[in-house]
Amino acid sequence: MSRAVAVVLLATLVMAGIASVPRPADAQGVYVELSIPRVEERGRVLIQMREIFEWLGWAVEWDPWERAITAYDEDYTMTMWVNNYQAIVNGEGYALDVPPRLLYNKTFVPLRFVAEVTDCQVDYLGNAVQVTDIDGSVLMVYLQ
Repeated sequence: MSRAVAVVLLATLVMAGIASVPRPADAQGVYVELSIPRVEERGRVLIQMREIFEWLGWAVEWDPWERAITAYDEDYTMTMWVNNYQAIVNGEGYALDVPPRLLYNKTFVPLRFVAEVTDCQVDYLGNAVQVTDIDGSVLMVYLQ
């Protein structure tokens, strides 16, 4: 790939809000940066579900009639409904502190709940959130 094509491709990814960034030599997994609108409700940060779960390798489906979003991989199936305080993970019900919201034509879900269910570590860094998967991969989410 020519240098000019690589620069245009990276610029497109950055403008779209997703770009892979080189990791230090001693780091595990991959490092991805994502910029999303800052959405908070009652002290909870909400994140775009599709982008985060697809990064984790999950499939994501949207049911417009039920206003439900379902994410799944080989071990988990998670369903949440817009404006509903209930979530279902592998058939078990969970109560949410704040419900998912539909904003900017995207579903935003509570970050803390998503992290707990997926066994990820979450570090709040002011205007950014670092999500570390169990394989050492890091998703740096910048809140705009």
